[in-house]
Amino acid sequence: MRTNPFCTIDASPWLEPSRIPQILDGMLKEAEQVPQIYEHLPWLRQMDVIILCLERAEGGIASGLSSSQEAIFTAFFAVVTQPIAEMVQALYTPPVLRPMTTVGEILRRMALDVGIAPLSQAVVTGICAHFMRQRVSHFRNSTQPQMVTWKLAWHQSTVRVRSATELTMPIVMLVTEEATGKVLAFRCTGGTPSVTDLNLTLYDALVYPHMGRTPFLWQLHPPARLRVQGSYASEVAQSVKGWKMVNRWEMEVEEIAPEEDPFLRQWEREVADRVLDSIHYLRLLDRACERAFDYAPFLVKQRVARTMGWRVPPRSEPTWNFPWLRELLPSYPATVGTDGTLEWRGWHYRDAEENVLRYWANEIVTIRPAPSTEAMIWVYWNETILCYATADELRHEDGSYRPYWFPYPRLGE
Repeated sequence: MRTNPFCTIDASPWLEPSRIPQILDGMLKEAEQVPQIYEHLPWLRQMDVIILCLERAEGGIASGLSSSQEAIFTAFFAVVTQPIAEMVQALYTPPVLRPMTTVGEILRRMALDVGIAPLSQAVVTGICAHFMRQRVSHFRNSTQPQMVTWKLAWHQSTVRVRSATELTMPIVMLVTEEATGKVLAFRCTGGTPSVTDLNLTLYDALVYPHMGRTPFLWQLHPPARLRVQGSYASEVAQSVKGWKMVNRWEMEVEEIAPEEDPFLRQWEREVADRVLDSIHYLRLLDRACERAFDYAPFLVKQRVARTMGWRVPPRSEPTWNFPWLRELLPSYPATVGTDGTLEWRGWHYRDAEENVLRYWANEIVTIRPAPSTEAMIWVYWNETILCYATADELRHEDGSYRPYWFPYPRLGE
């Protein structure tokens, strides 16, 4: 767990004279790619690495200290120490994808916690600009869109399923490849599906077909086009809207009218005279998918859970490596405890790396639980990502966690 960088006494300055040209050059290159940086750092437009080096060669610093390029640059970052820069790097560069403003707010609260004047947002933006290339490198070539069309729809089943008190006919949500009819994911619900139900079914289709027997997702292969049944198309489109910010591409989402799925209706005719329990229903439908398409979505999810084992590093969670998947997750309000702990559904979650939550004590945040484990949640504040947290009861000393409490869940139920 990292300590508050403002507590370090006599810390060395971040800027070393030998690294100033390199840092300035990197900031200028990033500002060309992200012009918003100039809005926070207008003086950066007047900076030039070549002029800075010429001033050094001609002794410009000695002759005109207040106006030299190096003097302007050094004065701006004068209050930044090495521990502060390292904290900014830890907060900004991981795939958590915190915005610069959130990094600035975290540092502001850290400074005020020890009675020190906080850094301005402009200074924090400048440090983040230096580390921006490290941040972007996490996502290079990680998403490879397919030039295919998927269909996300739901159907009223005609098969009777036994519940604790009555017989029901579930609603089946399917993600299929439009050209082949292959079922990529399915889930069941007892009533009209919500946009959360549809988003989680889409999540299954995006993630599990590419994990196979390896409990780590290296690349994502989303479709170029998604056709969604009914009025939920606009809400699903809103969920995937933020993907363009990182991936530089946008999935096309369109609304379609309800229509029957030939594969599902054919399978239901085969089991029409049977009464099934809910898990039996899922397994029979899964085996039918395997026979027809050589892919069993429900079985693959179970195999991934078992392959993960009992020591899972947080960075193997798909929503860690592909942050835009978090937009598909359900959200719930929660209140941070006085000690920085979030209590939710019987677990006690804590940010074990940067210890950020302690600066949000007694404040309301939003959490999004990871779909593949109950040990990990994503915490949002003001609609932006704040941190991830793991359950104390499921976290090991090395930072890994036990994904579920025994026994294994019946995934997809």
